[in-house]
Amino acid sequence: MELRLPLKKAEISSYLLHISRLGSLILLSLHFATTFLYSKENLQSSSEVVINKHHSNFKQKQPIDRLFFSSKKINYVFVSATALNLRSGPGVKNTVLRILPRGTHMLSLSSQNTDWLKVYVPHNFEGWVARKHVIFYHPKPLSTLNKKISSMHFRSLLEAGIMNYMKEIYGLKRLNINDKLSIIVEDLENGKIVASIHPDKRLKSASTIKVPILHAYMIQRSEGKLIENSNHKELIEKMIRFSSNSSTNVVIELLGGPEKIQQILDQTKIYKQIRLIEHIPENGRAYRNTISVADLNRIFKKLWFQRVIGSKYSGQQNRLVSIEMLNLLKLPGHPWLKDRIKAGTCYSTNKTVKLWDKTGFVKGSNGNAGIVEINTPFGRKAYSIVLFIERKDFHSITGNARKWFEQASMHMRRISEMTYAYFSKRYQNYNECGLPLLMHHTRNALSTGNFKHH
Repeated sequence: MELRLPLKKAEISSYLLHISRLGSLILLSLHFATTFLYSKENLQSSSEVVINKHHSNFKQKQPIDRLFFSSKKINYVFVSATALNLRSGPGVKNTVLRILPRGTHMLSLSSQNTDWLKVYVPHNFEGWVARKHVIFYHPKPLSTLNKKISSMHFRSLLEAGIMNYMKEIYGLKRLNINDKLSIIVEDLENGKIVASIHPDKRLKSASTIKVPILHAYMIQRSEGKLIENSNHKELIEKMIRFSSNSSTNVVIELLGGPEKIQQILDQTKIYKQIRLIEHIPENGRAYRNTISVADLNRIFKKLWFQRVIGSKYSGQQNRLVSIEMLNLLKLPGHPWLKDRIKAGTCYSTNKTVKLWDKTGFVKGSNGNAGIVEINTPFGRKAYSIVLFIERKDFHSITGNARKWFEQASMHMRRISEMTYAYFSKRYQNYNECGLPLLMHHTRNALSTGNFKHH
């Protein structure tokens, strides 16, 4: 029989305080555990597994979120220093657990008026950081403008903003009215397309078609119809990393020619508008091969969710091939090959933002397809973005095509900044990049309402 002794008042107070603190920590831990366990995908580093969870699990997330956010002590913070030590305890004498780069988002129950904060980094990792190297912030959603969206037939504020942006630059003659935008943006956390303009339009694919060619190569290799060697690997890396046209043509022949590759890709049921008709000419001017932003979005999604070679192969086989392809798409290329999604944007120096992509350019067609992964207080989130600016009659582009390319690229980057701002707001980041531009164009779109979405 256990002997129970009466507790003193001081002991009772101490015990209750301990229980109160423990309760707050349990709520915080439950929130993190639920956020990552029940999210549709657990977005980790570039080479880690992306796990697709069942939709039914979403039902269990909301009650715990409400409990967690009922605490008035929760603080949002992000790292303002170039790099910040996360320590095992308050003070510089404690062990460094990891180094957090600038822009890392965290949660804390600590007061702002203290030298050291106990913080919670996504994936249930906790430690202490120096207060002077972080910024406290309060997330401000874009929801105040959302009410008008459905009545104006826009998918999202982002789509409204992009359409108004294009309307404005046409009006200001900063872009030729014949330079048409095709774009798809999808939230890979919930599978929702938030912007879609001319998604199925056939476009001059330029070098973006090298991703489907890589896909066909991986399918043939998986089926045992192609025995890979070191020379093949070198050709593939040059084709994707350095966008080598000569290497691409060798790979096309290795796979049996354009017609054979078209048959392989048709069998996947992923591509709808793709047409691989010709090799890449020596001067790079391939005008007959076509693709759509929807086609490219579908293949990038298959890569991200690790289902790229199809259901006839095991999850492990799909995973390995998908990661291999993603790793190729992440490799740096020639210094002069700048993407139109991150390079040259206001978030280009943010090391917490990851990009997997492929560019393409031929006179009259400028495209970029990729996946952007961002840091948030609740883990890493990702979205796909595929955008092209194409002038069908490319002969009407006078002078040096490079000038047209640079102009189109600039507008693509501004649209990418707006997209980054949209997702930063959506997932409660601290961010100012692209936000003024997004707010300006969304407000204009919703206030004027003098154009329709097509």
